[in-house]
Amino acid sequence: MCAENKNNRQNVYKFIIKLTGILVGAILLGFVLLVLAYMLPTERMRQNVAVTAEQINTEGQYYQWAKGYKNAQTDTYTDASLLLNAMYPGSGSAVRDAMNAPRLLYGDDNNEVSVVLLANGDTGETHEVCYGRYWHGSLILLKPLLLLFDLGDIRMISMIIQMGLLFVVIMGFCRRQLYKELTGFFGAIITLNPVTMIFGWCFSIEYVLMLLMTAILLYFHEELQKGYNYYLYFLINGILFVYFNELSFPMIGFAIPLIVYLLLSKEKVKEKIKKEVVFGMLWGVGYAVVWLGKWILAWIFTGYNYFKEAIEQAERYTSDHATWEVENPTLIDRLVKNINMYMKWPFLMMAIVLLGIICVSMIRKHAKITGEKLVAALPYLLVCLLPFAIFTVLGNGYSYVHYWFTHRLLAISVFAGITMLFTITGTKDIIHEKNNITWQSKSNL
Repeated sequence: MCAENKNNRQNVYKFIIKLTGILVGAILLGFVLLVLAYMLPTERMRQNVAVTAEQINTEGQYYQWAKGYKNAQTDTYTDASLLLNAMYPGSGSAVRDAMNAPRLLYGDDNNEVSVVLLANGDTGETHEVCYGRYWHGSLILLKPLLLLFDLGDIRMISMIIQMGLLFVVIMGFCRRQLYKELTGFFGAIITLNPVTMIFGWCFSIEYVLMLLMTAILLYFHEELQKGYNYYLYFLINGILFVYFNELSFPMIGFAIPLIVYLLLSKEKVKEKIKKEVVFGMLWGVGYAVVWLGKWILAWIFTGYNYFKEAIEQAERYTSDHATWEVENPTLIDRLVKNINMYMKWPFLMMAIVLLGIICVSMIRKHAKITGEKLVAALPYLLVCLLPFAIFTVLGNGYSYVHYWFTHRLLAISVFAGITMLFTITGTKDIIHEKNNITWQSKSNL
């Protein structure tokens, strides 16, 4: 027993050392990649943006591809900001530029107009704005792409990648024989709105990452179960999302793969809930530590205290006072504003169809709701409530003012909720027996 305890402690120490190494390595690698991206020449990027300047003018600010639907609205403001970052001609120091994320603006804070003017070589008066508290890791992809392609090309490439990954994920569900559970995933994808993901660059980055991490889990579940691999998976997941996202709806990257993990796991409910908590903590550690790493590096290389700025912005975003909208909206106001994004007939009809599928399944199986099934559904219930916890903790500056993209967190509740209903109303084989089929046997089907 003593030898076993000693061995366990040694394994934990090794894991902590590996975790620390991954965090430090991720910060340094992210720094190097961003500096290299800022060393690329920008003239060709500017020309490629100029080719599709008409597209930017036509779409304008906060473009809606389906009028009247905020769910169909892209974050063109942030996309334009990233284009300005990509085209920034340089201050003479790639390191300083990578840390500060500067952009040139013409007049007022109108990124879209400034993109067109800068791309077309306008010589008017500009001023520099820095936005260095985020990594803006998507620039390591956007800058090289702009060297080769215009914005129309990039959007089509993005569409191909997204559709390809979605196909891979759906095939993963099918090979795992999770056909009914695929219904919940479908509901989540519609809630996210895949067309909007194609139109928006910053949205597409988070969406692609979510699909990629979900695919990895579906195809390599058995390998991830070995040792501490799953713990490292969620740690790296958090690292990737803080590096590439612009704080839109990064929690989908944690929660949607987590639901898939719960579907594949053969563990008891208590162990699943324990893993949920630990995985969530590791995802948060990866997210928070690598984000702090950016502020530290920026402070070292630029002398600017991003910690102070970040704290001020955190207070603003979590405050009960959304001063640029209305004074002190309540939690109910925040919830209603996000949920109202789906109070449209197409979404309501989809909800009716999905509930109908569940009811038909229940009738066909002559299913009975038992205490065992209710207990089995608890891990999904916890995930289902996660978006509401975020709306509560991250106050009006995030979930009220920016409801037009934070509402997509409800995709988590849709996936978890439908899976929970199938668990409660399904037969025992849905909960257990499907997961007992080995990956090897399914690959031979």
